[in-house]
Amino acid sequence: MPLTLLQIIQATQAELGLPQASTVIDNTDATTLQMLALANRVVDELRRSNPTGWTSLQFEYDLVVPVPITTTGNLATAFTNTISGIPSTAGISANYFSISGNSVPAAARVSSVVDANTITMQMEASNTAAVSGVTFIFSQDTFPEPSGFDWFQNRTMWDRTNQWELIGPDSPQIDQWQRSGIVTTGPRRHFRQLGPYGNNFRIWPPPSELRAPLQLVFEYMSFNSIVLHGGAAVPPATPTFAQYWTNDDDICLLDDQAIITGIKWMFWEIKGMGSYVTLQGRWVDYVDRLIARDGSAPTLPLTKRVSPIFISPANVQDGFFPGSAGT
Repeated sequence: MPLTLLQIIQATQAELGLPQASTVIDNTDATTLQMLALANRVVDELRRSNPTGWTSLQFEYDLVVPVPITTTGNLATAFTNTISGIPSTAGISANYFSISGNSVPAAARVSSVVDANTITMQMEASNTAAVSGVTFIFSQDTFPEPSGFDWFQNRTMWDRTNQWELIGPDSPQIDQWQRSGIVTTGPRRHFRQLGPYGNNFRIWPPPSELRAPLQLVFEYMSFNSIVLHGGAAVPPATPTFAQYWTNDDDICLLDDQAIITGIKWMFWEIKGMGSYVTLQGRWVDYVDRLIARDGSAPTLPLTKRVSPIFISPANVQDGFFPGSAGT
């Protein structure tokens, strides 16, 4: 059973020969408060110490891309960036939706939702005169990352509906080439990460062709390593994760002994109690051992690899399977 915050601080204080606190959160003792701050610091350092990410902090995000909103509106003046007369703008959000329609550039996006019937675009339409009753498609192509998102696990982005791996992450240059160039679409869907609205996950081309929801997926590393009230006598059935310690009975998804050892050397350094290098070295060695055995590792043969006898992505083409092109 993982140690709670209180147990971790008490163990650290005992090993350093200090009085043990009966509580941590809301404790007014200066030493206990400092150890709480160091516990948060150690968790941050420990979380970033594994370059490939700890398996205990690896999560999967299942993303449902909704069907686009097809509606009508007016371009009241020539070369306007305003669409008025929309029956309802419900469900449309600025910065998260692209727009397609007659006289609308391929890269146009919703800049603001003015009111229940009007939106503005980030680009001007190409109409040379006022037009009414134009059909517009509003497609959500940008989605906020899940709570606690830290960074992507490479090559885990898939379109499960079409059973295709997404292409990307696209560089800003490639992304602009696709959105702003002559050829703006292709047979496969791309993605990139683009801020500042919550480090958003954006796909291209916009899903204006959808007739049913699109199922996407990716795996990511979370910075939420604390389980709130995880050490309670009756822990919650559905855990709540947080970045930092909040309660005495919180537990951590990372190794308890690494946290205790980390607090010790940092506390020793801050207090100036002689050389801390030995304690720091023990912590580094221990964390390195944890990284080495975290998860599993494949066997890497030094001999020539034998081609697999089963069907795999290595021997199945992306399209026209099992026939040739055009069949």
